[in-house]
Amino acid sequence: MNPRFEDTLQCIFLSTTELSREEWEDLCISINGIIESISKEYIWHRDEFRVYLPIVPDVNNDITPCLMSTTCFGDNIEDEWFIVYLIFEITKKYNLLVQVQDNDGDFLLIEAADYLPAWANPETTENRVFIFNQHLHLIPNAIASTDAPLELKKAIKLVTQNPEVTKAPIEVEQAVIKRIGEYPQKIKEGCHSAILKLPVEVATVLTLKPFLISPIVNTYCNLDAIDAKLCKDVKFENCINTEVKFTKYLYAMIMQSKIPNYVKCNKSMNVKANQLGLKVTCAYKILTNRLTKDVYYTTEYKKFLNSLIKNGYFKNNLEGSLEYSQLLDKAKAYFLEMECSVSLNACNIINKIKSSDEFHNTAEFLKQRSQTECLQDDDDDWLNVNPDQLNDFLNSHYGKNVKLKNKDPITPHIMTSQLTDFLKETTCFEGIEHDRKEDTKIDFDSEEFVNCLEKMLNFVSNQNMNENYTNSDFSSDEDVDDSDECVKSNIGLKIKAQDLELASKLKLIEKDNVEESVLKNLSQSMKEEGTSGPASTILRQIGINKSDVLDSDDDE
Repeated sequence: MNPRFEDTLQCIFLSTTELSREEWEDLCISINGIIESISKEYIWHRDEFRVYLPIVPDVNNDITPCLMSTTCFGDNIEDEWFIVYLIFEITKKYNLLVQVQDNDGDFLLIEAADYLPAWANPETTENRVFIFNQHLHLIPNAIASTDAPLELKKAIKLVTQNPEVTKAPIEVEQAVIKRIGEYPQKIKEGCHSAILKLPVEVATVLTLKPFLISPIVNTYCNLDAIDAKLCKDVKFENCINTEVKFTKYLYAMIMQSKIPNYVKCNKSMNVKANQLGLKVTCAYKILTNRLTKDVYYTTEYKKFLNSLIKNGYFKNNLEGSLEYSQLLDKAKAYFLEMECSVSLNACNIINKIKSSDEFHNTAEFLKQRSQTECLQDDDDDWLNVNPDQLNDFLNSHYGKNVKLKNKDPITPHIMTSQLTDFLKETTCFEGIEHDRKEDTKIDFDSEEFVNCLEKMLNFVSNQNMNENYTNSDFSSDEDVDDSDECVKSNIGLKIKAQDLELASKLKLIEKDNVEESVLKNLSQSMKEEGTSGPASTILRQIGINKSDVLDSDDDE
């Protein structure tokens, strides 16, 4: 699927020998067969990982043809590392060099940043990082100087002719292997099965195509005001208990998402199976509402077809001819797999399922089973993060020497203080710089700030007092007597006392509400950064979802 302003992984599969386009096509089918075989139990968070041969060769690319993949993995970086595992498996069988990059560049080197040679940095590693023959390769500067850019064709020759020399240092490769070493066993560990009360149609679709739970959950957790109104008249009836498989990430997302105010809830919604079932049903309605006609009549497909025509894809064949029809069939298949949006593709799959005989047979089977079988949820205690887990995470990811006792509650003060300390650190491609120079440190003296503010308030108060005194009944054209001086003195003392009281309150507010200020700053950052960003990513990594901090119905 084409990327949508989210984290995206891009791969280029290069051959060490010259292949014809037909050979590339056969290789593409074979590789996708391997991917499907290994990942058949895996639920992709956004896009499914698929390798494709570009439908229109790029005449400006001097290494065509080659296989490519563009996978939007969204917020769940486990998809990214599972793809790396798949690529290692693919290079075990095929003589291919694979370049892998995401939005951050060579993320494989970022994972091994502590072990890289001194010459390696984002400016010097372009076209030097490959996965080949189930090993990570990093072309050293000893055989290709970093003074000039390294061309891709030359890089391929260097790796294929000097595989032992170009292998990455063992510490670098092990850092990557450690990250993917738990696959494929980790696939099952990353899943969670829950019992949901669902309408028969929804239950049947998810039983036949379990991976559709991903676009459904993403639709629900990212619904806007227009989508939410569609939930108002959702029909939550003719329901059965159904086992639905989630990834733990998707399960946590939908568990923490709230039911829109438009939806009328009764006491039965206090039951988790009913509540989750209602959320999934709402998302299902929103998703299917987006496609009211054939996928090949949509605006997206028309734009795709016009692009092919402009690039000479149909080779001047007349519309309706045999060769034109064959090329058109290939284009349609390519569009469904690689170009249309996740929601559009999901809608198309749902429509096909509902029109099949298998759908009706499965629906009847689920109705009968729900009356006889007693289904049970998986334990979801993993949703609760204990202090030891938080310690391990902070120490392993950020090098923070944080120690929380098992009986210590994770209070807002602890959370905000640790996050504040972390956010104060500076960083570069080599990681967080813990030892900063003193002359770059920004000091904030809260006492001095309050004193300055107090002086400013005293100045403003004295000006107001003088104006009030001048314009009051105490002022006249006659000389002011001693009693008037006494009144002025009393007024001045009262104003001074009020100023002192105000200053003391300012000090108290500044001292007591620093945690609240940090939380407000984080909340504001999360509002401005959209669906994902630094603040929400940090909180999510320690088990706090965006919905815990922000309420979509309340900006405060």
